[in-house]
This record gives sequence, structure tokens and C-alpha cells, in this order.
Amino acid sequence: MTQTKKAFYYRPKTNQHSSPTVRWTFLILGWIFFVLGIIGILLPVMPTAPFILLAAGCWARSSRRFHFWLINHKYFGKYVRDWEDRRAVPLYAKWLATIMMTISTIMLFFNIPADMIWVAWLLAVVCTSVAVFLFRLPNA
Repeated sequence: MTQTKKAFYYRPKTNQHSSPTVRWTFLILGWIFFVLGIIGILLPVMPTAPFILLAAGCWARSSRRFHFWLINHKYFGKYVRDWEDRRAVPLYAKWLATIMMTISTIMLFFNIPADMIWVAWLLAVVCTSVAVFLFRLPNA
């Protein structure tokens, strides 16, 4: 007698909205965020993780099927599950995000006109705040 190996699937926590219009809006936004996340894999300027997490949040409110697919995805599933379960981010992702924000901010300081330097300082404050927020989250 052979035993069949059963795959483990994570059951997503969905909170579908009752209005069809709102569900369709979240469904479309989820696909937009997912595509932006995929573009973020190819372009170093765009982040991937925030868009994938936004897609998961939108799909949790609109489509059990897409949310289930994303949460059990080969590459993105673990990150989404860690975020939904514990609001946790991998340590390497925290460092990578911080390094990329630092490089982007430094490049902005060197490339922005002198009369617009306040924009660079504003971005530096925002990026520092994001880095502090990231490192306060638990490690996945």
C-alpha cells in the first residue's frame, strides 16, 4: 500500500467585503499592485515586497482564490504568511531596503538643484522613518 504525499496549504485569513463594487475595486487594485511588484523584481528602483503585500491585502478583501494562490505561491507565499501572521520581515530584506533607500537618497542630494534641496531632506526624513519602522518589526 502506497501513501500519497499530501501538500500542505496555508489557509488564508480573508475578510471579503459584502459590496460587489468594493470587491471588484479591491480585485483590480490587487492585480495592479501585483504587476507593480513583478516590475519591482526587474527594476532596482521599485520595491517588490510592499506591492506584493498590498496585493495580498486587496485580494483578502475581494477574492479568496487569488489570495489563496498568492499566500501559497512558491516565491512570495512565505513573505505574505510571515506578514499576516506576525507582521514579520526577514532581516536581509530590512537591510536591503535600508541600503537601497540610503543610496537613492544620497544620489538625490547630488542630482537635485540647490533650490529644491528641501525635497532631498524630506525624502531623507521619510526614508529614515521607514528604516526605523522596519527594524522595529520582528525578524521573519
